[in-house]
Amino acid sequence: MTGPLRVTGRESQTTDIRPHQIVRFVGGRGVAALADQFLLFAIPLLVFKTTGSVAASGLVFLVEWLPRVIFVPVAGVLADRVDGYRLYLVADTVRALLAAAAFAAVLTWPGATVVTLSVLAASMSLASAQAYIAMETTLPRFVPAEHMVRAQSVIQGTEQASTVLGPAIAVVLATLLGTTDLLLVTGVLFALTALNVLTLRGSLSSAVTNAEPTTVRGVLASVAEGGRTLFKLPAMVGLVGLTMMVNLMVGVGMATSAAITTGTFGKPDRYFGVLSFAEGVLSLLIFFFIPRLSRRISPLVAILGTFVIICLGGLAISQATSFTQFAIGYTLLIGTVGILNVFIRAERIRRIPREHLGKTIGLIVLLNQVSLPVSGFVVAVFATAHGPQAVLLGSVLGSVLIAVLLLPLVLQLRYPHAHPGPAPNHR
Repeated sequence: MTGPLRVTGRESQTTDIRPHQIVRFVGGRGVAALADQFLLFAIPLLVFKTTGSVAASGLVFLVEWLPRVIFVPVAGVLADRVDGYRLYLVADTVRALLAAAAFAAVLTWPGATVVTLSVLAASMSLASAQAYIAMETTLPRFVPAEHMVRAQSVIQGTEQASTVLGPAIAVVLATLLGTTDLLLVTGVLFALTALNVLTLRGSLSSAVTNAEPTTVRGVLASVAEGGRTLFKLPAMVGLVGLTMMVNLMVGVGMATSAAITTGTFGKPDRYFGVLSFAEGVLSLLIFFFIPRLSRRISPLVAILGTFVIICLGGLAISQATSFTQFAIGYTLLIGTVGILNVFIRAERIRRIPREHLGKTIGLIVLLNQVSLPVSGFVVAVFATAHGPQAVLLGSVLGSVLIAVLLLPLVLQLRYPHAHPGPAPNHR
């Protein structure tokens, strides 16, 4: 993207999106992702310090994710009906106010810390879901199709960088300032991202594609329309199923990694920290090669090839007899998922009609993330009796079987189904 990206609207004047504006937009989303990582670090730690209960920390983690999964279809409907600029501004402003209010509440009423953090976690998850879907629907409004893989790679790279840097920075800040102060720091970061969005209003403003009143019946009808749109696209149905299988394997891998590290191989806790950091660094480095990779192989080859690598990583973990073998398998399992994400996200933007993009992506994200709590359930039910490595082996074999059944749908990627140009960017 070497010059201004011109996006023309059918009923509005032309808008020029400059490269530095795109950098600011993507950079702002990266800062928001970093703030999210601070919360993922601070909330469970504060709850555990307050209660001394691992179960309480797990319950808050559930509260932190469940509303996000449930809300994404509604977030998709809103993304189709409301300016992306307004969605970002509201989401980031709300998150800034919530974090600051939680900081004050924890200091004022320390006895209600768990309740405060539970409300914070649930509310933040809703705003995060809206911001994520807004990102998916805003991007094609100013990024041409030929640059979409590159743009998605940059965004995935910033998100992955936040997962690598976020916990490390949070540890340092918690040591210097205190864990509770991380809530205030998070509020400041979201305030900065809201200010960044405010100054990009002209670039992010877009037409409201559906002016119908936003009622419960209207939202449900839109979600159903997103479902009909999805099932008219066989390739997308195949990719959703494939992603669910990947998330199942990754979920089981992440849920059992600490037990395998410290239990099966008897390593100290720091080995688990180093393992997670190394996986994050590798996945971040991979994003620098994705644009070049996209010019040499087709999306179909990239998606199926990455799926095979992820399965091999799972198999390596299940058969590992040493920590080194486990570490290599874990890196392949977790570290290469980003490649799959980039190509799948680019394909769904290319294939889903613009007027249904938000509602359809919202439904897709819901389906994709359902397998994450399922993986936790599988581990909880079977890991004690059969061992974590055997559970992962079963998840890999089951995923491969489902993937074979989905292959005829995924192979539809061989046939072009592109929609013309980015969606109009109205003011």
